[in-house]
Amino acid sequence: MKQKKLVKTVILVLSAAMIGGCGAQGSNQGDSQAVQETSAAVSESQSSSDGAYEPVTIVNGEREITFTKMPQKVLCANLYAAENMVMLGLGDRVVGRIAPANPAERPLPELEDEFAAIPEVEKSHENAVALGTDLVIGQVSAFKESAWGSYDQLESKGIQCLTITGTIVPDETVEHIYTDIENLGKIFKVEDRAEELIEDIRSQIEETQKAVSSVPENEKPKVFVFDTFKGNEIYTTSKGLQSNLIELAGGINCTRNMDEARWFNTSVETLVETNPDWIIINDYGAQTVDEKKEFLDTNPALSEIPAVKNKKYLVIPLVEVMQDVRAAKACRTFAETFHPECFQ
Repeated sequence: MKQKKLVKTVILVLSAAMIGGCGAQGSNQGDSQAVQETSAAVSESQSSSDGAYEPVTIVNGEREITFTKMPQKVLCANLYAAENMVMLGLGDRVVGRIAPANPAERPLPELEDEFAAIPEVEKSHENAVALGTDLVIGQVSAFKESAWGSYDQLESKGIQCLTITGTIVPDETVEHIYTDIENLGKIFKVEDRAEELIEDIRSQIEETQKAVSSVPENEKPKVFVFDTFKGNEIYTTSKGLQSNLIELAGGINCTRNMDEARWFNTSVETLVETNPDWIIINDYGAQTVDEKKEFLDTNPALSEIPAVKNKKYLVIPLVEVMQDVRAAKACRTFAETFHPECFQ
């Protein structure tokens, strides 16, 4: 029952914290009563989900996956895949999630209790099989022999594979997040909950867009995404979800469409030429935020860039701009950073 109550709690908390236009104030008043009133309905939906199963076929990129029975043991190869499952009330079906590689890779505070019951698993094909997994959900990179196993490897052992849509399209948008949540709703027969979660994310992003809609094009800041560096090379984004969230928030990704790939290596010279007003520093992996800031602050070639000169750095955990409800919060954070006057 704790899990079933948690789903509604998450939606209520996120809505109160993030929905609202310029100057709107959220309120948690009455949340407890609302949770009590809705928990019975969620419980009824959960109890009926394991009845007679109507087969479901999901189009997943170039693959079609047909589910003839409800998956019982799901391995989530990325944190956000597990968050989507838990937020749909499906946490009891998650038998494992990837072990975090960075302190920033932690679940939403609202979900911490639920996540405590989900084992962290080191990435390997052997571990995926040992868990008795019948479904793996993850980015396209999860389905390699060097990761959890290729599609063929896993499917030969009766393990179905669901790839996060945003990682198999050329330019990921929030619409692909909705697709993934909708697919989970179909597979696990919780379509109503999936639709509620989608509408919650959609409404938050629409409110953020509305708040910055009057910002003139010439007042939108140029933003450079600083992912990692190696020597004189900088890894940044050309397109994809983070780029699209910047633009929804009233910013301009100054490396938009510089490369065919969504992420690409470029140089310090590109950072100088684009002359950004803001630099977003992605927090993840072995390279620390302090190391990234030191790289920016100590390179003489960067000293006159507005973002560096004015220390306009926005640090964001990479998980905040990935494939789940966090995208709405990230969009709001970007907008409040770029255009604080719209949220006073």
